[in-house]
Amino acid sequence: MRTTIILISFLVVTIKSIACSCDTPKPAIEFYESKYVFEGEVIDKVYASDSLTNTITFEISRHYKNGDNAKQIKFQLNSKAEVTGLYSSCYWTANKGEKWLVYAKEIDGELKFNFYCSNSKPLGRLKISSTEQKVLNNGNNLDLTNYRYNHSGDPITNIDSLEKLYEKYKFDPSNFAFITVDVDENGRLERANLAPRSKRNFEIIDTIFGMNKFKNVSQKPRSDFEEIAVEITNKIETCEKYYFLDLKEPVKYRTGILIEVNKDSILKIRKPGSY
Repeated sequence: MRTTIILISFLVVTIKSIACSCDTPKPAIEFYESKYVFEGEVIDKVYASDSLTNTITFEISRHYKNGDNAKQIKFQLNSKAEVTGLYSSCYWTANKGEKWLVYAKEIDGELKFNFYCSNSKPLGRLKISSTEQKVLNNGNNLDLTNYRYNHSGDPITNIDSLEKLYEKYKFDPSNFAFITVDVDENGRLERANLAPRSKRNFEIIDTIFGMNKFKNVSQKPRSDFEEIAVEITNKIETCEKYYFLDLKEPVKYRTGILIEVNKDSILKIRKPGSY
């Protein structure tokens, strides 16, 4: 079989004087977004004439993501820090002889991968956990429409009309309540509960992909204001639909609403995600 070699550009991180700060996505999400997910060894590393970049070649030992199963893939890395000596905590590289787990994404027509903000890792220093291995082994069967996501979706129900229903009530301006709202795939409100005041528990949706969320459980109101806050939120019958990533079908999501009292003692509703 002919060896396939793909030359791809590398997602470089700008050299900064501050530490990198970012969230690493769940392995299941990064698996879905990636074109290639593989284990491989760096078998070659060649610097450009100006030494500002270098090209590494991976020999692939195992493909996880279904695709064309290329035998070798090349990446261009930034090596400016090695030339200037201006290293930062954001700088990283890959060296000949290292074995890596790589999640490579196609962005603007080019394949890219990163060490920071990614589950890609050198396997000599870091290990694939048992939970991530489950994702890698089963990732091609992942159906993202089965899960609930965080999204600051806007209500379609008229908020102004709801506020008018409660104008007769006068509350202390210091009152406020955070409400956790679950919306189904059709934009219909499923449940609205006061945000938890104590330790939260996960609702186990699956044991493979780790796409579990905290339970949205009922909290007993501690005041008349909180009772009304839950009551008025439950009157928000419909919200916008949400399409996660490139999914063609809408998905369930969780958002939040803040019910507060203004300086005139009038109850006000803030839209999801606005606090």
